[in-house]
Amino acid sequence: MTFRFAAMLPNGRGGLYRGRVTVGGDRILDVALGGPEVADEPVDVDFTPHVALPGFIDLQVNGAFGHDITTDPASLWTIGEKLTRHGVTAFAPTIITSPGRRRQAAYDAIGRRPAGYAGAEPVGLHIEGPALSGNYAGTHPPDSITAVGDSLVTELAGAAGGIALVTVAPELDGGPALIEHLTAAGIVVSLGHSGATAAQTDAAVDAGATAFTHLFNAMAPLHHREVGIVGVALLRAGTWLSLIPDGRHLSDDAIELVWRIAGARRIFLVTDSMAGAGAPPGVYRIGETSVNCDDAPRHDSGGLAGSLITFAEGARRFRRRTGATWDEMTLVTSANAAALLGDRGRGELAAGRRADIVIVDADLEPVATVTGGSVSYLRHQRAGRPARARRPAGRSIVGVDIGGTFFKAALFDGTRLGKVHRRTTGRDRPAAEVLSEVRRVVDELLGNAAGEVAGVGIACPGVVDADAGTVIEATNLGWRAVDVIAGVGDDLGVPVAIEHDVYLGAVAEWEGGGGVGHESMLYVSVGTGVAARLFTPTGTYRGHLDLAGELGLMAIDGDARALESVASARAISDAYFLLTGRRATAESIVASADADPAAAGVWATGIEALARGIAAAVLLQDPELVVIGGGVSNAGSELLDPLRPRVAELVVSLREPPPIVRASYGPHSGVVGAAIHAARVHIGRR
Repeated sequence: MTFRFAAMLPNGRGGLYRGRVTVGGDRILDVALGGPEVADEPVDVDFTPHVALPGFIDLQVNGAFGHDITTDPASLWTIGEKLTRHGVTAFAPTIITSPGRRRQAAYDAIGRRPAGYAGAEPVGLHIEGPALSGNYAGTHPPDSITAVGDSLVTELAGAAGGIALVTVAPELDGGPALIEHLTAAGIVVSLGHSGATAAQTDAAVDAGATAFTHLFNAMAPLHHREVGIVGVALLRAGTWLSLIPDGRHLSDDAIELVWRIAGARRIFLVTDSMAGAGAPPGVYRIGETSVNCDDAPRHDSGGLAGSLITFAEGARRFRRRTGATWDEMTLVTSANAAALLGDRGRGELAAGRRADIVIVDADLEPVATVTGGSVSYLRHQRAGRPARARRPAGRSIVGVDIGGTFFKAALFDGTRLGKVHRRTTGRDRPAAEVLSEVRRVVDELLGNAAGEVAGVGIACPGVVDADAGTVIEATNLGWRAVDVIAGVGDDLGVPVAIEHDVYLGAVAEWEGGGGVGHESMLYVSVGTGVAARLFTPTGTYRGHLDLAGELGLMAIDGDARALESVASARAISDAYFLLTGRRATAESIVASADADPAAAGVWATGIEALARGIAAAVLLQDPELVVIGGGVSNAGSELLDPLRPRVAELVVSLREPPPIVRASYGPHSGVVGAAIHAARVHIGRR
């Protein structure tokens, strides 16, 4: 079965973009830019504004929903079917320290997949014990903890096909040898339940161990003269650390400490859930131990015995503490666990990967889960809706883009742009008058918004002091030292942020438009003026003079005319007026070019100038992609069809011509970018 859905997707830069995911069989066939409105690729379900992530992977599940896997290993299949409602698409059923017959029963159970099973996929057992330290046993029964011997090595290596990872205490006699045997058999080794010194831990990593089990818990504490296993875990590159973010195993400060030192690429979250998770309060088992599960699972001596959280709850707690972006959450909830296991099929939303997907709301609560290409959980019928269904009210930002001819304003909720209101500006209108009208339009948008409005972002032309909220100079408007925020009014009741218009237009395309998935993007705005901004993962670049408008100042012919004086919307309109004595907008000139020789000539001259300017910028800045925005981008194919081959002709002897595309938001990129900027400055990424 093939189906396509729309959702918000992580953009690789911390934010989100509107995208479409096509699933066929158990694989992702395609991930593309654009929402349900793309006519030639209709979607079956529109999940926006919810976010699609790779399915959660939980590598430590002792039990859940009343079932304990160690004593009832066949229950792993029952548990797996229910985990999908919590966004988990793959998991490691965990066998804690117990007699050998318990492990053998688990080896048998994981190989007996029930017919028609459609739950979370068991990626292999997590054997947590018996090769642990008796001094850091935690809930594990001390009498079942054994020394490392040939029989244990033979047993684990013989069952390697059903084992994903084994937790080992590195200080045990024979520990490094066991680690070498296990890794040779293709089993991942994680270090835990240990009081190892730093030297012993380093030796274990050198022997092949690549992870640390529930960092800090059941481990010797970090000491300033002997950092031990915890210190090595924090510092050793190339290893992964599991954390239990249930609010009990780790303090918030401990989570932040690991986050700051290890970072998103080394952490993977686990629940360490036990039978009481997802079950009513009562007494449940974890292995051979009875555990009282009320607010937390505790054994008779009062210590913790696993956790009661769901994976989504843990992820939510983790994000609230760390402020992790959506891309970083993808790492800690899925990609890092997949990388640890060497699983190239999971952990990323990309063509060819396994179709294990979770759709979550802004609080990381699962809305739907897709497991192996099939929808295994749907929270409510309204969670996924037909592509043209009316969307519910939500949290929005007002975006305003002030240009040399018009200003535009609209509500943007992170997924869709509302109705765009347009009013005139120009050099003949005083700044105070324009800003007063901006205020009236903003008031109207605030008053008519269906949900909460969290702020206002304003894209301004010219030289902008964003911190002061002022336009220092905007020659196309005749503005000097204009306090924009004061002019709009500081009594709106919501925060206001301003920035340069070309930068914000580029932000919209870089984070949610044509630039998504590219390593570099040259954004060219062709409106009242011509300006450009280069975006790369390491930052942005405006030109040698540090002016976005530098491109517009480029000389493009023997008369040393500036590009902006030939190819901007204003220049095209003025040139047509000089030829015909008739005033017309650039849009109408383009539309009449086929029938009006004067219009055709002016437009051809503008295209040639723009092609020369873009070709020069491409050769100087080497972008992977060129995105054309601003008012002239409305010309669509009339702009791109002649522009692409001419730029290619000009650069082909020196480099491969880059793709040139129209801005996804067209002339409204500045409005969207202003809203994104306001959300980032005043609200922060949720």
